[in-house]
Amino acid sequence: MKFSLFYLPTFWQPLNGAVGNLYEDILEEIEFADQSGLEAVWFAEHHFFGYGGVIPSVPVIAAAAAQRTRRIRIGSGVALIGLNDPIRVAEEFAMLDNLSGGRVDFGIGRAFQRAEYDAFNVPMSESRARFDEAHELILRAWRDERINYAGKYRTLKDVNVLPKPVQRPRPPIYVACIMTPESFEFTARNGYHLMYVPYVGSPEDGVARVRHYRTTLEGSGFDPASREVMMCLHAFCGDSAEHARDFPRPYLTNYFELAAEANRADADSEQYKGYAGIGKIFQHIHENYDFMYPNQVIFGDPEQCLARIEYYRAMGATQISLITNFGGMPHREIMRSLERFVKEVIPHVPR
Repeated sequence: MKFSLFYLPTFWQPLNGAVGNLYEDILEEIEFADQSGLEAVWFAEHHFFGYGGVIPSVPVIAAAAAQRTRRIRIGSGVALIGLNDPIRVAEEFAMLDNLSGGRVDFGIGRAFQRAEYDAFNVPMSESRARFDEAHELILRAWRDERINYAGKYRTLKDVNVLPKPVQRPRPPIYVACIMTPESFEFTARNGYHLMYVPYVGSPEDGVARVRHYRTTLEGSGFDPASREVMMCLHAFCGDSAEHARDFPRPYLTNYFELAAEANRADADSEQYKGYAGIGKIFQHIHENYDFMYPNQVIFGDPEQCLARIEYYRAMGATQISLITNFGGMPHREIMRSLERFVKEVIPHVPR
């Protein structure tokens, strides 16, 4: 089992203060993770809302993290490639791979928030087609010396994209899949690693989705044992069971209040089957702490955290990415939780 940090932070000015303070807190947490042997750090791209919107550019904050670390891998969790110019994405992540000495993991996704599509004047009905075209172009930009391409959304004539990534033929690719079956199938057919958020669905859903991914992997000629299943989970390791249950409550509540605000408008029903009412789901979580605790988070004393890790291992996780910075939780408490997790949990996880 591998462990990493995942940043889709909420920004709540009365609690977080200046945005720059939040960035500095995140970078200090990543330095600790690097020194403590965690596998990776992941940054999610979002826009315009307190829910994730203070990381509109993954390469910018990732470059800062690369310069303050030495060994930890640095990933996008995810880059919204259908909302961005794919050639700029290819350039920026190749540049990041060079700056980091070949430590980039390239996580990609379609984006599911209608407000982001509307603000960038991109029809949400085109999300799958734009994602597919961007995916193809990014791979070609990293592979080919010169590109000639005539697509639906992008045309290139004799273009040499520089720089190329350090990692050849390309950085490892992860794909965020939540509910749409086509996303799991795309990921498996291409032999990519899986990123999954377990709390968007029941435990039975999670088991079935991971099984479907692995079955499709095998049917596509790939060894499932060689592919990662990364699960993103809110985590807090307390000094007692009661502390771990009660202390994170207001911060998790804040987190999902801002998530609900960012998802008031439903995603396109044809492109995003199963996403109808996701804002209401987030609102329900905001109002009902017991929806998440104890079964959809890793909150607990060290012994309880170990039990939750084994639960997700049984679901199929090979890497757990810890969402530790959420809802305006004070940085000092995040660090105390991380220190407990590194000292009292990870050493006892069966290998």
